[in-house]
Amino acid sequence: MKQLKIAIFCSGGFSTSLVGSKMQKVYDAEGKDVKVDAYDFGMVDEVGDSVDVILLAPQIGWAFDQTKAAYPNTKVILLTMQQFGSMDGQVLVDALKEEGID
Repeated sequence: MKQLKIAIFCSGGFSTSLVGSKMQKVYDAEGKDVKVDAYDFGMVDEVGDSVDVILLAPQIGWAFDQTKAAYPNTKVILLTMQQFGSMDGQVLVDALKEEGID
């Protein structure tokens, strides 16, 4: 099975790098072959085609429809303020499992 690649985007890339590293720790602890990276939304065109899942932080929710249209073969998920604000890797991994991403 190939590695699952997840990219998290926000307006600056700072808060998402913390969230991404916490998610990575959960996946590593579960023994999953998953790579989580965080980016500034300005980089979506550079990395969007090379990942399996695009997570959008709530502060860039305005970009959800355009991102979904631009990457029809990629799962695009808009995180809720509660999910993102929890800064809890397990909460986010569980939210992805509910979306069928495991």
